[in-house]
Amino acid sequence: MFLKRKKNISNLMNTINEMLDVIPTLSDPYVGFADCLHALEAIHYHLSIEEKQPIKTIQKLDVVYDKINHISNDAVTEKKIEEIKIHMNKLIVDFMDEVIVKINVLFLPYKASMWDSLDTIYKTVEKDPNCVATVVPIPFYQLSGDNAIFAYEGNLFPENISITNYNEYELEKEEPDIIFVHNIYDDNNALTQVHEKYFTVNLKKYTDMLVFVPYHISSFILPREDNKYLAYNTPGIKNVDKVIMVNNHVKDSAVRNGIPEEKIQVLGSPKIDAIVNALDSEEDYLEEWKDCINGKTVYLINTGCMFFASRPFVNFERLINFFNIPRFVENSVVIWRPHPLTLNSIINYTPSFSQYYNNLVEEIKNKGSLYKGVILDESIDYIPALMAADVLISEDGSLLRSFLVTEKKVLYIGENMPEGSLLEPDTFYYAFNEEEPWFKIVKKFSRGIDPLAENRRHMSSQVYVNVDGSSGEKIFKEIKKSLLVEYSEI
Repeated sequence: MFLKRKKNISNLMNTINEMLDVIPTLSDPYVGFADCLHALEAIHYHLSIEEKQPIKTIQKLDVVYDKINHISNDAVTEKKIEEIKIHMNKLIVDFMDEVIVKINVLFLPYKASMWDSLDTIYKTVEKDPNCVATVVPIPFYQLSGDNAIFAYEGNLFPENISITNYNEYELEKEEPDIIFVHNIYDDNNALTQVHEKYFTVNLKKYTDMLVFVPYHISSFILPREDNKYLAYNTPGIKNVDKVIMVNNHVKDSAVRNGIPEEKIQVLGSPKIDAIVNALDSEEDYLEEWKDCINGKTVYLINTGCMFFASRPFVNFERLINFFNIPRFVENSVVIWRPHPLTLNSIINYTPSFSQYYNNLVEEIKNKGSLYKGVILDESIDYIPALMAADVLISEDGSLLRSFLVTEKKVLYIGENMPEGSLLEPDTFYYAFNEEEPWFKIVKKFSRGIDPLAENRRHMSSQVYVNVDGSSGEKIFKEIKKSLLVEYSEI
């Protein structure tokens, strides 16, 4: 029996006990007895459908049922009620001891590319014999201008994940003990919106433990005191029981923004687990890339979803310049990985630029002469690109934060390290530092010159907790413990 159902039945049994105390004071005791019998019938049904039926508990329930059912009008005395209560208390003891509990854990991802923020939690639950894990990818809308385009990505998840279709899962019936989500924005996101049924205010109706594990990794740049993270200021945060954070700096910011400290658990990110596991397994890059990149220095260019949302033509020119690396750096290749929501953001914020973007994408896909050394990566999984890369060219963003674990070279798109960074300035190279322009830096890379190599050692542990691949396991362990503590108090 799942934990929440056992808790509900336990509460119902206590309610029956309370009703027995009240019955002698009723003008018509049989109305109260009828309610008790209906409650016992409901309990009997749930016990009877258990895979391993709790025989002793059912026998005790039958005794209580018979004593209530056969009580006569003149037998409604305090002594008779007390006798029934003695049997009722024996029933409660047997129920608590005999009925084995399993924890019903539900994962509600929406975009397949964000599954890595939940994956190692799911794998931990799968290994726990006292838990049942269900993954239900939920439908969402891609928002572009005035359009809301229905989307569902359940068919894009890894083959080793057992998927349940959202039409086949009834929240009202299942009442999961724990729900893990990586999106709590409800109707407060400009680019995507999950179906209303899965807004946090609705999910909270069916669970005692709604857990938010962000699909992003928080920045290594400390938030200013007046800065408010969207994730911790959206109304959905009020409906969440626990929020997972990557370090105490983010926690402090969230507390300043009004998030109760008891909601917060600083346990890292499963996204970092994904990189650690890939490094340990020596995960290879995509087969179709091998002929293009074998024996070459690989430059991975990461552009976030808002890269073209402001100053689009300036950033477009910068991107094209980076695409020229193979022209002047021998044995090099560029992989460009634009954020999956890039076009959505362009349509929302700089719609006049959309044709330029589409033309660029098509030119690269068609292997146009201008971009022969450029590979476009639009795959769901970003990890093969990170594993293939020798150098990441990027602004601040989740991909860069994940890349810290690899300890490889970073060419930061900026003049210098932003103020408030937890990393030392000499951790990165800088694309627009006047002292040494980026095209000179990449030429040095081709000659094996990398003076900052030692500075990058353990850089992820300077920023985040549990960077050894244990985050998902620790998250579930702590959430399970919190849930069982609450349950033990019933």
